[in-house]
Amino acid sequence: MKSRIKCHWATALALVAALMAPSSEAGVLYGTRYETMIGRSGHPTSSALVIDSTGYLDATCINNAGPGRRTLIYPFDIPAGFEIFKVEIWGNDASASNDLSYRLVETCQPFLAAGTPVSTNLAAYSTSGSPGEFVAFLFADQHVAISSSCAYYVEARFADDGAACDGYDLATRNVRILLNDPDVIFRDDFGP
Repeated sequence: MKSRIKCHWATALALVAALMAPSSEAGVLYGTRYETMIGRSGHPTSSALVIDSTGYLDATCINNAGPGRRTLIYPFDIPAGFEIFKVEIWGNDASASNDLSYRLVETCQPFLAAGTPVSTNLAAYSTSGSPGEFVAFLFADQHVAISSSCAYYVEARFADDGAACDGYDLATRNVRILLNDPDVIFRDDFGP
């Protein structure tokens, strides 16, 4: 009888311990945080870039051939140590001649030294072969942000530099980044 009680007691303790233990599976997002930017909130990378909207809060490039880059950037304010899990981009590609391309970029200044910033592509996507409404995913493989010396942004390219854009047939509607705070202890300021 005593051995049966001990067995039930041990099973109950094991169950309670399993339920209370924090999950340590890879890919579990402990402190999930989203940052979102609408299409029109992108920053032109050239003063010659002409941006308009289709009536939504999206961004379209309406430049004809001429000088300047045909890109918008969407900068993100990422806390140090947070993991960049993925970026989601909504838009429309109704163009037969041009494609939208996106890249998630990390630009870092040399630490405690002068020098030229170094840019690294963390992920990229193109709408080539994907006409119509789309959702693009840029996966950064849980890249850890180094906010003290690096900046993070998504670049949306509507056409080659100096080339004609395809107007309202290409639109970026929304850009959202999903971040993860892996610091299980401090992320809630010891709150419940």
